[in-house]
Amino acid sequence: MKLPYGITDFKKIRDNDLLYIDKTKYIELLEELNADYLFFIRPRRFGKSLFLSTLDYYYDLNHDAEFDKLFKKLYIGHNPTSKRNSYMVLKFNFSGLKTDSKSELEDSFRKTILRGLINFLQYYRVFFSNVEEIVTQLVNEKDLKHMMEIVFMAVKLINKKIYLIIDEYDHFANDIIAMGDSRYYQDIVRARGFVRDFYETLKIGTQEVIDKLFITGSSPIMLDDLTSGFNITLNITMDPMTNEMLGFTENEVASIISQAQANINFPDWDMIKKQLKEYYNGYLFNQDSDQRVYNPEMILYYFDYFLRHKVPPRELITDNVKIDYGRLERLTINQKNREVLEEIIKSGGITANIISRFSFDRSFDQKYFVSLLFYMGLLTIDKVVRTRLLLKIPNLVIKTIYWEYFEQKIRKT
Repeated sequence: MKLPYGITDFKKIRDNDLLYIDKTKYIELLEELNADYLFFIRPRRFGKSLFLSTLDYYYDLNHDAEFDKLFKKLYIGHNPTSKRNSYMVLKFNFSGLKTDSKSELEDSFRKTILRGLINFLQYYRVFFSNVEEIVTQLVNEKDLKHMMEIVFMAVKLINKKIYLIIDEYDHFANDIIAMGDSRYYQDIVRARGFVRDFYETLKIGTQEVIDKLFITGSSPIMLDDLTSGFNITLNITMDPMTNEMLGFTENEVASIISQAQANINFPDWDMIKKQLKEYYNGYLFNQDSDQRVYNPEMILYYFDYFLRHKVPPRELITDNVKIDYGRLERLTINQKNREVLEEIIKSGGITANIISRFSFDRSFDQKYFVSLLFYMGLLTIDKVVRTRLLLKIPNLVIKTIYWEYFEQKIRKT
């Protein structure tokens, strides 16, 4: 058994015969939805990038000849949809943008868009007769809206359609939350801010060339602010269909354990199963679902170490699942937030309703704050109590990394 720990490229995993938990049935399920523009969020390190990579290779028309090689042993290989390998895939990833100032962020945002558009044109250059000319136009164009329109027009002229993938859509907004600068945020997202202009241009693009859209992130922090300019997406984050779309189910973890047992002679597999459940399981994203999911990053970390050393890791928590403590620091400043945290630490959970969309300004209000903790993966659904949800700390990893940190911060104040 060869594990893809740290690898998020679907083709690399398939080409090297690495472990792949088949999630391709969700491609079919997503197409069956009465919506082409989807919004989906999960906590960090929960498999979003690999799922996006899977969508990329499935829909990319340049990978048509490789379809059988990549997918024939998977669910979608036996049940291909009519849309497979029929799109030009345009990708943007907004992680790593410079947020020290509005001007730096705008420049970084523009360069990310420019790089994405140029990569798109170069990758599909065989379909265009004038790629170099279009690239020159893009490099000389300062306006984001016009840059996008140039590429959209080029695609329209060759009668093709785009599948647009946006990863880490909220990454820079989360950095701004850590700063606590609401004016900075308002300037870029509201009114005529460049982020708002970008999404308004995408909305216009859906009328002619963007046929499908999939957006991911770790919080719905910008959804409310973008509503009037970008109100076309269906939020499937808490849909019962997507509860197990990312993360590993009990049966999927059992299959990994079974393969590990074939490789390693270990005396106490029951201890391992118990350890995995206590530390990595517990996530539930829909109240009507009956399967909790494991953090996939942690499961792969655990078995990567186990296969190499023939014993379980002593350190059961990898730094890869940690989020920016600066953001957490900002969240503990508000007195009402501290009271919420104290209640959760004392009782192990809290009763609340999950808010599906909210703005930066509301992220420090109690009910929105609790929802933010849920989206960040610091709380998960336990059960329904009358008309509300009882949220709890999902597992020992989250309790150890974050809630002990919160407890220490509250004591110091």
